[in-house]
Amino acid sequence: MPMPPECVQEARDSSRGSRGSTRRRQQGGSTGAGENNSAAALARKGQEPSSSSTLDASSQARPEVAGQGGRGAGVAESTAPPAAAPAPVGSHPTTAPRQVGPGAALTAAACPPRQGCGHSGEVFLMEMLAAMDQHMHQLRETQQGLVATVELACRRALDCHFGRLVLVGSAALRVETPGSDVDVVCFTRRDGPETVGLPADVLRRVHWSLKELISHYADCPSTFSMELIDDARVPILRVLWGPPEHAVAVDVSVDQHRPLDHVRWFQRVGAAPRPTEPPPVVAPLVTLTLRCVKWWLKQRQIPRTKEGGLPTMAWLLMAVHVCSLPETHKEAMVSGQRPMAALLASLAVFFRYYQSLERLDGVLQFAADGTSSEFRRRSERKCPGTGPASTSPWAELAVLDPTREGLESLNLIPRLPPATQLLLAHELHRAHEFIQSVPRGQEETFGEGRRTLEEAFRPLPEGTNALPSFIVSQAVGCLVMCGEAAPGTGVQQLELALIESVTPRPGWTASFLLRGDERSEVVVRLLDLEERTGRCYFKRSQLVSLCPANFVCRVCLEKDGRSWRLAAEGLDKYRSMRQCIGDLLVRRQKLQLQASASAAAAAAAAAAAAAATAKCPEEKASKGEAAGAGSTIPPGLTNVTNLPSPSRSTRI
Repeated sequence: MPMPPECVQEARDSSRGSRGSTRRRQQGGSTGAGENNSAAALARKGQEPSSSSTLDASSQARPEVAGQGGRGAGVAESTAPPAAAPAPVGSHPTTAPRQVGPGAALTAAACPPRQGCGHSGEVFLMEMLAAMDQHMHQLRETQQGLVATVELACRRALDCHFGRLVLVGSAALRVETPGSDVDVVCFTRRDGPETVGLPADVLRRVHWSLKELISHYADCPSTFSMELIDDARVPILRVLWGPPEHAVAVDVSVDQHRPLDHVRWFQRVGAAPRPTEPPPVVAPLVTLTLRCVKWWLKQRQIPRTKEGGLPTMAWLLMAVHVCSLPETHKEAMVSGQRPMAALLASLAVFFRYYQSLERLDGVLQFAADGTSSEFRRRSERKCPGTGPASTSPWAELAVLDPTREGLESLNLIPRLPPATQLLLAHELHRAHEFIQSVPRGQEETFGEGRRTLEEAFRPLPEGTNALPSFIVSQAVGCLVMCGEAAPGTGVQQLELALIESVTPRPGWTASFLLRGDERSEVVVRLLDLEERTGRCYFKRSQLVSLCPANFVCRVCLEKDGRSWRLAAEGLDKYRSMRQCIGDLLVRRQKLQLQASASAAAAAAAAAAAAAATAKCPEEKASKGEAAGAGSTIPPGLTNVTNLPSPSRSTRI
């Protein structure tokens, strides 16, 4: 449901009047309700020209799809389905996708009927991107109206201290996917004698201003809601419009420069469009790869930052690195004039590159100018180390923030518990297996590629990989890690369990628990599983007390008489993760051998150094005697560091 026109118009008129003749500066995607927020600006589509992109696979590998978002003032998509719902993302529409705005390259001519295309997998990718564009385009007006209202509230709350409202995140990067929020940063002016206050204080003032503004419209309060998260490291005001299950959301933060720095970095390296340059006809391959990876994260319910998973920015940087690899360029070049084939090749390289925990074990770092990047894995290091950490088979992933250099280098990855790592390894390997099996040439049976990609991007139910902070009625089935897979290894075993109760840590109010939380309590009852039939039986052991850090994911358990039965997808996850743990045990043995060899080499080097040190004084003494026998110079003067004291010099 769109916002009331009078509310939006008031916000726009207020913004125009406050600016006067001064036009808004577009820095990285500055947004608001000024001249740049016209309907024409919302309809315009734009991407970074490939000529300025240092990461494009080739000039011939630019897929012809609709550009994402408006230039400068465009906003991200929302989770709400439009009134006239578009075709489900990833499904085959009954007609060719319509052009969604000026500059869009996806037309009926670009997307022929199914039987007229040589590869159903490429058609699937084209339709998936087009459906996302169409879905978001139908929500532009509502989203922009909400952003305009937020800006008006910021202006009223801050008055002369208001600087500008800047669009950041996926909207500014033009990698929007259905389900994302609109992220904006309110920058304040601190050049006056009065202090603005802390970010949390500013958001409270904006919260009050929004509440007062919306209360003037009779139909708004029922569809408008806000959530102020002021106890987080970065305070956020979450503004929602519409029913809770399909709300358009805008997340407002205050004076956060890092998100804007990230947008500018992506624009500088050509992975995102510059708002000051004209829109190209087609989208760069790197932008489409980022968008598909982000859609995969959403579909497969990969844990987000707020749940204790990897930040979306880290995933995007990992994808940018893969897009710059020579093998990605080579496979994209082989695709020739088939842009969706180039995108499919790029996705195949991404999931192949990160398909296991061993491949996630390393440090990703970008050059200061962004022209190159390196992912240095532990297995490639010359000196892997000899400490306990050197023999751990779990990944130690680090993605260094490319906008921070030297002593300011910052790892974007939080500490990931083994249970979370196991989930990531399973999902990455699963996607690799499906995408790798998509036929690259002619399909034996038409639709084979489509069916494979549909399975790779098949959505999971909401909350599948989230641990609820309370259990309402029946027990919840899940996979957890506890005990040891092998004695003395320190590698925990994967177990099937029923969650009996959850006790959040004091002060926790969210509906889910953080995956790294070690203070909350999760009481489970372990189950024995017959892998052949999927039947489950309670173990004789008593209830086991764990913490959220042991949680892997939820699975579907159905009551079957006195026993339970694990659904097919849960059984596949169980088998895959058990295999992953077996691979971890093998890897641990290899790391132990490497650590032993490194320790032996270090001991030999230390012994050689000690022998050389012991031999050095004898050589010095013999040289001194030889010098004394052949010269009249006093022994004390053979070295300038042994000059005699003045009293001794008088006796010579």
